[in-house]
Amino acid sequence: MSRRPVAPRVRPAPPRPPAPRGPADRPREGSGPADDAGPSSASGTSSASGTSSASGTSGTPGAGEVLAAGAGRGPAAPGRPRADRPEHERPEHDRPGPPTAVHLRRRSGSRPVDRSPDMLGSSTGSARRFAERARRHRRAALSPVLAGLAVLVLVAAGAWVLLASPLLVVRDVAVLGLDRLDRAAVDEVVDPSLGVPLARVDAHGLEEQLEALPLVDSAVVARVWPSDLEVRVVERVPVAALPVPGGYDVVDRSATTVMSTPEPPSDVPVVQVDLSTAGEGTVEAVTRVLDELPPELREQVATAGGTSRDGVVLELRDGARVVWGGAGSTPLKAEVLTSLLPRAAAVYDVSAPGWPVTRDA
Repeated sequence: MSRRPVAPRVRPAPPRPPAPRGPADRPREGSGPADDAGPSSASGTSSASGTSSASGTSGTPGAGEVLAAGAGRGPAAPGRPRADRPEHERPEHDRPGPPTAVHLRRRSGSRPVDRSPDMLGSSTGSARRFAERARRHRRAALSPVLAGLAVLVLVAAGAWVLLASPLLVVRDVAVLGLDRLDRAAVDEVVDPSLGVPLARVDAHGLEEQLEALPLVDSAVVARVWPSDLEVRVVERVPVAALPVPGGYDVVDRSATTVMSTPEPPSDVPVVQVDLSTAGEGTVEAVTRVLDELPPELREQVATAGGTSRDGVVLELRDGARVVWGGAGSTPLKAEVLTSLLPRAAAVYDVSAPGWPVTRDA
C-alpha cells in the first residue's frame, strides 16, 4: 500500500519588530505627509498606493498608514534597495530561513517522489535490504562452485593416494592351490608387482601369465587391501601319459601336455593309441574317461587306449581287461565295475552298464 506524501506544515514567520527610527526618519514640523517619509517612505507610499489602486480602493493614504506599512521593514540603506542588499547586511528577520522539504512530482500519471526525511530513511532501509538480497544471491550462486571445487580436490587427493602414494603399494603376495607347480614359477610372474600401488596392479594380465604355465588350469588374482595380493591357482590334473619320442607327455583331460618325463609316470596310466588308425577324438575320449574315474579305481589302471571315441579299453594292473565303450555314463560304469571286480575274470564289459558281462580268458 503506497503512502501518500504529506505536505509539511510551514510555521508563519514571527512578526518583524519595528526598526529603530533615526533623526532622519522623524517627521519635521510643518511638512506634509509626503515629506515626512523621505526616500523610503516615498517608496512605501507608492507601493501602498499601487496596492490600494489595484484592489479597487479609492483615496490617498495618510502619513500614519505610510509609517505603518514601512515600520516592519526597517530603514533601507541609502542608494540601494532592500532586496539588493547582501545577506549579511540584511536584518535577521529579513534573512532567508532554512530550506523546507520539497515534494517533487513526476509526469502525469506517475507516483510522486517524496523527499521528506521519513521517506529518505525508508529508501535507505530498502537499499540495505536490496544489498543483503544481492549478497544472498551471490552466496547462493557461489555455493555450487565451491562444492564442485571441494569435490575436485577430494577426488584428486584420493586419486593420488590410490595411484601414486607409497601408502598402498604391494608388500606381500600369498599363493594358494599349489601341488605339482613350483612356487618359483609363480613368483617369477608376480614379483614385478611388489612395490607397485595396489590400484595399478594389472590383475587380469597376471592371470593370463599364470594360466600360460603348463601346470595351471586357471588362476585368480585378487587385491587384498591395503597392501597384499592373493593368487589362487587351480592346477591341471594329469590323467594319462602319452608315448612320444624321447619319453612321455603327461596330459590332462583335454589332452593338454602338463609335463614331459623320460620314464612312464607311476601315478597315471599310459595311453596306447595308434594315431594313424584311430579315429578323430580317440585320445580325448580316453583322457576324459580317466579323468572321471574315481581316484581309487584310476590307480588300478595301467594303460588305456582304443580304436575310436566309442571303443575305449582299459588295462588293469592285475592284467584284466575292461571294455568301456564311449565316454558317456562314466560314473555309472565305474560303479558297476567296482561291484564286479571282486569276481575274478579276464574281461569286464561295462559298455552297457545295465547288462554288464564278465568273461574268463
